[in-house]
Amino acid sequence: MSSPGPGLEIRAGAAPATAAPARTAGPGELDVMPLSLRAAIAPSTLNDQERTVELIWTTGADVERYDWMRGERYIERLSLDPAHVRLDRLNDGGPLLDAHSAWSVSDQLGTVVPGSASVSKPQRQGRARVRFSKRAAVEPVWQDVRDQIVRSVSVGYRVYAVKETAAGKNNALPIREAIDWEPFEVSMVPMPADAGAHTRGEASAETNRCRVVTGEEKPMPDEERSETVVETPLAAPPEPEPEPTEPNERDEGAQAERTRVQGILQACRAGRLPQSFADRLISDGVTLVDAQTRVLQEIERRDPGTPRANSRGREVAVGDDPLVHVRAGIENALLHRCAPSLFELADVGRDYRGMRLLDVARTLLNARGVRTTAMSRMQLAGVALGLDVRSGMHTTSDFVELLADVAGKMLRRAYEQAPQTFGPISRRTTLPDFKPAKRNQLGDAPQLLEIDEHGEFKHGTIGEGKEQYQLATYGRIFGITRKTLVNDDLEAFSRVPQFFGRAARNLESNLVWKQITSNPDMGDGTALFHADHGNLAGSGAAISVATIGTGRAAMRTQKGLDGETLLNIMPRFLIVPAAIETEADKFVSNNLVADSPGNINPFAGRLSVIPEPRLDADSATAWYLGADPDQIDMIEYATLEGEDGPMVESRVGFDIDGLEVKARHDFAAKVLDWRGLYKNAGA
Repeated sequence: MSSPGPGLEIRAGAAPATAAPARTAGPGELDVMPLSLRAAIAPSTLNDQERTVELIWTTGADVERYDWMRGERYIERLSLDPAHVRLDRLNDGGPLLDAHSAWSVSDQLGTVVPGSASVSKPQRQGRARVRFSKRAAVEPVWQDVRDQIVRSVSVGYRVYAVKETAAGKNNALPIREAIDWEPFEVSMVPMPADAGAHTRGEASAETNRCRVVTGEEKPMPDEERSETVVETPLAAPPEPEPEPTEPNERDEGAQAERTRVQGILQACRAGRLPQSFADRLISDGVTLVDAQTRVLQEIERRDPGTPRANSRGREVAVGDDPLVHVRAGIENALLHRCAPSLFELADVGRDYRGMRLLDVARTLLNARGVRTTAMSRMQLAGVALGLDVRSGMHTTSDFVELLADVAGKMLRRAYEQAPQTFGPISRRTTLPDFKPAKRNQLGDAPQLLEIDEHGEFKHGTIGEGKEQYQLATYGRIFGITRKTLVNDDLEAFSRVPQFFGRAARNLESNLVWKQITSNPDMGDGTALFHADHGNLAGSGAAISVATIGTGRAAMRTQKGLDGETLLNIMPRFLIVPAAIETEADKFVSNNLVADSPGNINPFAGRLSVIPEPRLDADSATAWYLGADPDQIDMIEYATLEGEDGPMVESRVGFDIDGLEVKARHDFAAKVLDWRGLYKNAGA
């Protein structure tokens, strides 16, 4: 496509920054990619207490760039008219990243202080204040900023509209002045951004569509930033070209070239190769498939110790981060190696069977551009765990997150498989916070009253629940040390999370059954099992038709809180300690045949036995009857909303020489109503 003439304005639509173009750019349109420019820190503005510093993120200086899509050089000029710069994303707390990397939240070093970004046309400056995170992993970067060791900053931005002036005499390059552009992230970098660099980091490499129209240069208000562009002609507009009904060869060729260039750039970024390597592949006309192969060869050449990411030579998809596939395969292989009976080896993990933990660390570090050939085993383990920093980069996120994910899944699977018996007599819920939760009992609602003809309905009230409880937090920390990695101690790595998962499950059972064995006071000040509640046998006796019948009658005749309404509660469960489980099974069995009419068991097949060994510590003879929780509340247990089990968090350790993994569980249990339970001390 020929360059626009002098005074032509190229204005972008409002397509999202990550949206790929739906078709080849037609006449009067451009596809533009995100860009970066170097910036600087103003050290005199550093505030150590607030962990903030001010950046001069642009001076609007002219920059020579190369348009890979059109195959030409040009001068980029950024307008610093406030009406031409979209600052909303920065002022809403735009991210402060580590070298434009956006692989995970661990790559975010901090944030732009909301409302601090501004531009000044007279001063030719754009400024913003950034705040660094207090995370332990960010502390070394903040220290280097304070010591003025890390002083280089790069800003990622998109251009939505430019006014282009054609090339002048004496080989002067055309000028594209950005009159509608948007900075969207700031990065700390080990080297200043190359002024001629075309793209920023990995976060968003897709192009956004630009349209060429004739018109006066003027800012575009937010409400007009859409695919519909209002033209203000300087002269009679040219006749519009008809939209082609089918792609022609020229369109197909341009689209193929765009795909090749974007694929090469993305593959080089995924391998953390320099821009110069990508430029050479592009200028030499290397095909996309060949370029991806050369990228993998270059990664291995730079560090011969790098294991092949995929021995089957799986083709890397355009736009994919190859490490996504590698991590998924390694994770599956590690889980299968730790617990083959629990985790099946999938196709994605077959290439990584038998990898030692240090092999995993080396693979992930090499893929991020960290040289590991000269490292000892202990050094390699330290760098992988984040105990050392190489080349000014934090390279721990991949390996640390992989170990944490595997440990978390091992813990979760063990938690889900540990046996529990309280489910049939309890009700699960979630609580939004750690404040006391109050619960009403059956019968708290007012009685329904008869309404005479033309009578009025009377108001009733429900009193505040007397039974209350609140969540508590339980947890422990375990470590994955350098020695664990060097020794490839998979037993220590895999078994400890499983023990923690089972411990969380056992904690729940302990807290729930303690509500029975401790006989706690209820909201009315009386113990759970008490003669005043009508749910305690007068004297202990073994399980029999007579004793069960007495308990059933007591439950059926329980009354509501008004002392009048019969609740007709029916027992469904026979709850026993392990010591009398066999006797209970015999009693409820359908297979027993009575030797006389007087020995018929009316409860055969009508009660379900719940054996629980935690009851034995309180009494080896006491047994209980329990109702169906759908008929009346008995025990309620709760977890924190959004966390239905133990949660795993990790950090690089200070107390240990390795990775600390914290298992946290928010849980509580409370018996809500005595009328659904009955106790006999047994004999």
